[in-house]
Amino acid sequence: MPRARPKFRREIPSVRREALIEATLECLRRYGNAGVSVRRISARAGVSPGLINHHFPSISTLVAAAYESLALSLLQAIRNHAEETTAPPRERLRRFFQASFAPGLLNPQLFDTWLVFWSRVSHAPEMRAVHDRTWAAYRSTLESMLEALKRGERLPPFDVRLAAAGLSALLDGLWVELSLNPSTLTPAEAVALCEAWTAALAAGSLGGLRATRRPEPRRAARKRPTTRAQGRAAR
Repeated sequence: MPRARPKFRREIPSVRREALIEATLECLRRYGNAGVSVRRISARAGVSPGLINHHFPSISTLVAAAYESLALSLLQAIRNHAEETTAPPRERLRRFFQASFAPGLLNPQLFDTWLVFWSRVSHAPEMRAVHDRTWAAYRSTLESMLEALKRGERLPPFDVRLAAAGLSALLDGLWVELSLNPSTLTPAEAVALCEAWTAALAAGSLGGLRATRRPEPRRAARKRPTTRAQGRAAR
């Protein structure tokens, strides 16, 4: 008589953690906030509910790990598309914009998953920490691309940090609008708007982003010592 196959297989910890993260993302895509459930995630991963606590201290920690995994994987995919060419910096920026509005990123289920993540950032320390790390990675990518543009085209000085923050806000806003209502504009129009913003930056038309030197703190004037004779003459 053949032996019954075990219901759960033993996996090395890293593989099991990845499986739980993938199961979490799938549950969030399918069920939204209701997908943040130990029962649903464990069933999707094919493990016992107790195994989640073996690999993650809490369900919040698992959701935070899923958030970080998704954010960094999407950023890497966008960055790879932009950097797979030796084209000039402005062309690489254009490819970054195109990848940011690719069909796979405009999936309504992906948008719903982000809503779950964002709703937890303000009250879950694990989610806040992931948000800060992933935002820093995204901003750093934009800063390096804008810095390359400034050097490559010898543009007028501008504050790279502020420029990256502004461009990120534009990209995020267009992505949200395209995800909520695709009839508002097309991905090509979104790319064109980002390119127009880049052209305005390059032309020095975004005055608020001009780099300025911070004023140095004023030093108190040192009082020169006077001789006794000078002091009498001043009276």
